[in-house]
Amino acid sequence: MERKKLLLTAFISCLFVIVLPTTSYADMGPKDELTVYVENPPNQVYYLDLLTQKSSSYNNFHKDGEREALDEKMVELLYSYENEGWMPALVEGTGVPMWGNLIGEADSERMVHKFGYVGVPDTYRIILVTQSGNVSVSDVYTREALQSSVTFDYATGKAVVPSIFLIYFLQFGWTFVITLLIEGVILCLFGFKLKGNWKVFFLTNLLTQIVLTVTVGATLIKSGTFSAHLVQFPVETAILVFEVLVYKHFLVGNSNKRKVVYGIVANLVSWFGGFFLLNYLFQFLVKVVYQVV
Repeated sequence: MERKKLLLTAFISCLFVIVLPTTSYADMGPKDELTVYVENPPNQVYYLDLLTQKSSSYNNFHKDGEREALDEKMVELLYSYENEGWMPALVEGTGVPMWGNLIGEADSERMVHKFGYVGVPDTYRIILVTQSGNVSVSDVYTREALQSSVTFDYATGKAVVPSIFLIYFLQFGWTFVITLLIEGVILCLFGFKLKGNWKVFFLTNLLTQIVLTVTVGATLIKSGTFSAHLVQFPVETAILVFEVLVYKHFLVGNSNKRKVVYGIVANLVSWFGGFFLLNYLFQFLVKVVYQVV
């Protein structure tokens, strides 16, 4: 009875460790961001904005006189597709706040324009207007990740968006390898031999990591760390139960009690590790896949 009480207390403590930090970081997680890289940029002054069909009169310019300082003729060109229902998101305004850079910053031979915060449109087109009156507009794109990028070639008018499947693959590979290392070491510490158990161990973790990728991983990529933490708890709980049952029936070399304890310990350790590494994983994926193209 005392042992059961101890286990129950430990489990409840784990719940508090998992749940409480997520509430305090509700407004501190990563926000929407879209980075536009312009290749072969114009050799003259230009503005670049995102066209959206969900504009409003909300003022995205917070400094006094910032909007008034813009070139009026170039601003008018940003409204070239107004009759088709496409409005410049930064200049016209969005229903919720958004910040951005119409002029951009030089990065070697290309220019970089960043648009961020919750007002960044999910579906957008890129519009680029020059001081001489040229207007270039991209096709329609939909953001598939919370923070992503797109490369716009001014010379061709074409845009390229990195494949979302690459980031899913990297996310899966990262978590799968770390999980195998952590739970593999614990497997050996519990006295199980890899020779007779590696197939069960490998296939079980392969299946559960696929589940984690399409649930927690997809949420991380599309909504950020806070939402991923919320999804992580029920998914990891279900995986813990599943792996304990699998290991109890299919691991060989020790008692059922040790198999169950191993399943619980291995899952809790990898669970806590994944919990604290989610933010670093998110930063890695954004940097490698979406900010370097």
